[in-house]
Amino acid sequence: MTLLSPGTLAELLGASVPADDFPTGTGVAFNSAAVAAGDVFFAFAGATSHGVDYAAQALERGAAYLVSDRPHPRALLVPDAGQALLSLGRLARSRLEGAVIGITGTAGKTSTKGMLAAALNARSTPGNFNTPYALAQTLVHAHLAEVAAGPGAERPALVLELGIDHPGEMQHLTDLTKPDHGMITSIGASHLAGLGDVAGVAREKGALLRAVTGHKLVSTGAAEHLSPELLADATIVAAHVSLNGSAGSALEAFGRHIKLPWPGRSAAENALLALTMATQLGVPLDTALTRMLTAKLEGSRLQRHEVGDLTLIDDSYNSNPVSLRAALEVLFNAPAPRVAFLGDMLELGASEAEEHRAMGAATLGLDLVVGVGPASALMLDANPAARWAHDAAAAAAFLPDIPAGATVLVKGSRGIRLEKLIQHLEHRYRDSLRSEPT
Repeated sequence: MTLLSPGTLAELLGASVPADDFPTGTGVAFNSAAVAAGDVFFAFAGATSHGVDYAAQALERGAAYLVSDRPHPRALLVPDAGQALLSLGRLARSRLEGAVIGITGTAGKTSTKGMLAAALNARSTPGNFNTPYALAQTLVHAHLAEVAAGPGAERPALVLELGIDHPGEMQHLTDLTKPDHGMITSIGASHLAGLGDVAGVAREKGALLRAVTGHKLVSTGAAEHLSPELLADATIVAAHVSLNGSAGSALEAFGRHIKLPWPGRSAAENALLALTMATQLGVPLDTALTRMLTAKLEGSRLQRHEVGDLTLIDDSYNSNPVSLRAALEVLFNAPAPRVAFLGDMLELGASEAEEHRAMGAATLGLDLVVGVGPASALMLDANPAARWAHDAAAAAAFLPDIPAGATVLVKGSRGIRLEKLIQHLEHRYRDSLRSEPT
């Protein structure tokens, strides 16, 4: 019986077999708005509501049935539906035959995952699905895909992004995903409200290396923060990078000059990590490179667009001190005039003031700088020429001040919602808007 037949799943989860004849599921979901036809919807308590409240929506979208810790006529009843999904994920992982690679880092996880998945022709977590429930869902779907492929079929690798924000979380994630191989892209100030300081970030992310028995790759920047014990059997990947403004970058690696479509030193370093892992797993370099260059990376991460006579660098997905430095390097290597709209970097704890003053110092020399959000007002301590706005809507008032032909970087943490500012900018130049693929 398939893993998601009602009887099999009830037995696995310790639920009573339903009286009704539920159809066999073809996938799993825990967000009612993301349910696909045939999914088993795991309904459990969230921060503000319970998933069973959205049962009707899930069933309307085609859910086969529910698994919930609250009664529902279309549900298998379990003591804890969230734990049930994690248990199912662990079971699915135990049945996977393809290699599993875990990627973590303060910045660059999602892009590196996309590069490596392309180089390996592998499956991967969609978007930034890096939390326990999302990873459990990914493991189940990977197992179902292997079953559907049949005996003797090729078993693609699975590339997983592992994100953490508090102590002990990496252990939890590696217990769930059991990665065979691991990569660390970067280590720096991020989620300090939960992890305390950069040393705490290093301890937590370094736990990935302790959990894997296969290949372990670490960037030179990350290696600076990790203990010699963790690095003893790891490969430290050093990149020799040249930059081409906001248009791309290049690597000197594997005895050749490799042009890349992604701007910035960090993107090139991440590409080298991906290529190195792919070759260590047996993919010929030329094959891995050809595949990797076709990767469609997630949007709003140093994504370049032409907007009227402006060059927009959309890095609005998120921000922390590590990714900010990388983005500003791209901007300073781009043609003048140069403009930055920089939103607050959230979850920095006691380091918030120091890091936002440092953000101001790092913007000296730009033609226009606008801080967005309460903490970004501290930029003005180090860069008195900077402007400031409380939120993205208010920041739109500075759009007329952008010099003609400027390169414009927009970057901030998710909570600052700078995609709204980008919408204002695009609306202003709508008649001449065109996008350039990257």
